[in-house]
Amino acid sequence: MTLARYAAVQDAAATPRDIELRAFRYVNGLLGTAHDIGARATALHKTCQLWSLLLADLALPSNTLPDELKAKLISLGLWAQREASARLLDGGSLVALIELHRDMIAGLEGQHAQRAKPAMPAGALAGVA
Repeated sequence: MTLARYAAVQDAAATPRDIELRAFRYVNGLLGTAHDIGARATALHKTCQLWSLLLADLALPSNTLPDELKAKLISLGLWAQREASARLLDGGSLVALIELHRDMIAGLEGQHAQRAKPAMPAGALAGVA
């Protein structure tokens, strides 16, 4: 199987959360290795693209996240886009963006782990000392 076909199969089997995790990890990798102006511009551009996609999804009526969570994520996304633009212009530290993305990764991983955990039937531990 060619690499492209393998990647297509992986993408078809991935959940939206898996794809979001992969995107945040990818962008953070770019940000963490952005040591020259070209790499920095690419990393910050990809950061803005990622958040643009997420913001568009959050605005869809079909998005089923709770309204309060959507509002918080929209606020974070707008901040991330402003921060990325500012860091492109001033050459400042990318740490705040990297840390935000790490927090997003941790949240998505926690959400993924909760879904993967089978529910324990009521009374399953009865009689266990």
